[in-house]
Amino acid sequence: MRSQIKIALKSLRAASVRLDLSSIRGVMMGIIGAKAPEMFQVTVVRKVHGKYLWDHFHSRESFVKNFVKKELNWSFRRTTRPGKKTPENIQQILTDAFLRFAWTISKYNIKAVFLVNSDQTLIYYTAGAENTYATIGSKQVEVVGKDERRGFTLMVGISMSGEVLPFQAIYSGKTKASLPTSAAPGYSKATGDLKFRFEYSKGDNHWSTIETMKSYVTNILAPYFESQRKKWSLPNQVCVWQIDCWSVHRSLEFRSWMAKTYPWIRIHFVPANCTGLFQPCDVGIQRVLKLAVRRSALSNIVDHTMSQLEKGVLPSEITFEKRLPVVRDRSVEWLVNGYEAINNPEIVQKVVLLTQVKPMADLYVPHTRLSNFAQLGRMDLTSHMSL
Repeated sequence: MRSQIKIALKSLRAASVRLDLSSIRGVMMGIIGAKAPEMFQVTVVRKVHGKYLWDHFHSRESFVKNFVKKELNWSFRRTTRPGKKTPENIQQILTDAFLRFAWTISKYNIKAVFLVNSDQTLIYYTAGAENTYATIGSKQVEVVGKDERRGFTLMVGISMSGEVLPFQAIYSGKTKASLPTSAAPGYSKATGDLKFRFEYSKGDNHWSTIETMKSYVTNILAPYFESQRKKWSLPNQVCVWQIDCWSVHRSLEFRSWMAKTYPWIRIHFVPANCTGLFQPCDVGIQRVLKLAVRRSALSNIVDHTMSQLEKGVLPSEITFEKRLPVVRDRSVEWLVNGYEAINNPEIVQKVVLLTQVKPMADLYVPHTRLSNFAQLGRMDLTSHMSL
């Protein structure tokens, strides 16, 4: 068993296939599931927070890390980049942003259902775009497709009452042929029940554009707000949309279009380099979502590995499915699973409590609203009103 796993992994690495922790774990679980499934029923003891727990063998990530290090002498070869620096006066910046937010909510008596935060994130078809396990000390680490843009942009939105808005997924390409097909697993649920939007960028990359932003507002954001207006019998309610200050978002063209087409939706920008502190989606939602996506991708790897072994393919000849149309179709089910993972009001409530500005947590408690300035103490708000 051990030798078969090592042969399979070495063969993949020799072919310059990118091997991250998730894909290695998938190969290992696939081989074990095909050759010795009873191993998953073995009871093992593991130490958690100083206590010993009895559990079944799951080929956990810690086990995989130890295996590749001891058996293959591999380490994770990672590229590095400088981290974003937060401003020195970060607390003042966030407090100002919060007070502008609070002023709008107080002035227009806005309920939590009329507050939405949206954020874009990159989803790779292969986790770890530029990282792979390789022999310790390797000077040159080659991978197939290193220069390929193998991923898509996902627009995620949540309301402060705990609801998750439909996803918008943007794929690179210039025609509908660049999108997942209707035969993709989970497609009916995604486009029917969950009302996901699959759109092509009309270009060679998957970045969001003015056109895709307009589509998101027209087909996802505005309909959500309108439904809440009708539900609460508030046809003229002003709503708030919190987004980061990416160049497309704050462009004059987009802001002018919003002001003309949806004047009742007020945009509040998250301060630059503060999304990890002040934006709920970025603080915690995306992490839960991407974990669910990774688990779905892992399941695909396990199933594909087991399928090859059951057909008599030798461990040394195991391959990964890399064809773009195939992995693109698989991404639909990943997104469905990701949506279900975050579609929980309790998760949203916990996430907003992680923001760096304490009043934000009180502001975002579901079914409450900031109706007067007394909740902010006797602060002088006049210096914070410039938008």
